[in-house]
Amino acid sequence: MNPTQKGNITLPGLLVGAAVGAVVGAGVALLLAPKTGKETREWLGAKAGALKGKLGEAIEHTQFAVRREARDLNSVATTTESPTH
Repeated sequence: MNPTQKGNITLPGLLVGAAVGAVVGAGVALLLAPKTGKETREWLGAKAGALKGKLGEAIEHTQFAVRREARDLNSVATTTESPTH
């Protein structure tokens, strides 16, 4: 059974979901916005910048977590190795 079937959320799944949600939300906002084209473009630019920042933070957090886990696994592997003599 894969993690999605168990109800676990994976980072790639979360990022894809966030991106799809952002695109759908932006499309609905464009259709319903009572703003001028210039105002809408400025709003979209601000939202895109915020999304870029959030994705950057998520990537940094993931990289940190992966490095920490790799370090921990390496530590466990080196302490449990037995001599081959």
